[in-house]
Amino acid sequence: LPRPPPCPAPVSHTQTQPGFHPPHPGGRLSVCRRRLPPPGSMSKRRSSRAVEAAGAPSKQRRGEPLICLVCGLYADGKVAVACSLLKELKAASVLVGDLAAKRAVSKKAGGAFEVAEYAAEVPHLPDGSIVIVAHDFAQPSRVAAAVEASGSSSPKLLCVIDTRSFLDEWESVEALPPRLREAAKTDLRAHLRDKKRCEVLAECVESADVIALSHAEAADADELEMLEAMLR
Repeated sequence: LPRPPPCPAPVSHTQTQPGFHPPHPGGRLSVCRRRLPPPGSMSKRRSSRAVEAAGAPSKQRRGEPLICLVCGLYADGKVAVACSLLKELKAASVLVGDLAAKRAVSKKAGGAFEVAEYAAEVPHLPDGSIVIVAHDFAQPSRVAAAVEASGSSSPKLLCVIDTRSFLDEWESVEALPPRLREAAKTDLRAHLRDKKRCEVLAECVESADVIALSHAEAADADELEMLEAMLR
């Protein structure tokens, strides 16, 4: 898979890599390596249709444990995608970056999977397939680097974004609300707590192997076309 929603909507997706099948919680899925314009620099009515692929795809060997890191600011969407992944994996450990996510995943998974909250800066991984639901303000590349450094296989990074709000958030240059920054100040898992919302989104999107667009049916055709072009 190259480096480069929940969502109660029909799903269509483009699957270009062998060995890893995106879940089907709703929305659209796109598999590619993307270069986005700087946050705040792109008009909603203009889009670049360039698609830049970087690097050769890596293959997931059959039977090899899968490590999937689900990231992004859309908490409900991340939980939905994680639960869809669990249905496909059948057996996996779940590590989450906050208590609310732990409760949500445990409830939706119906007790069929062990769900644990990690408190360290990056999670310590058990054996077997693992689904990691990262803290909203986690830096995906940092978590992925720590996973690889531990000797585990490279994680697949899956970013979940809310189509209804992404373009506004991407254009926004406002900092995260003081309440959120204060709550995350002492949380080791919130690597990006001092960043602006658009910068957090950029970190997640630029690191992702797969992007899941939640609530794609809520966007008009022009917005959806522009959004997909930006992400590709």
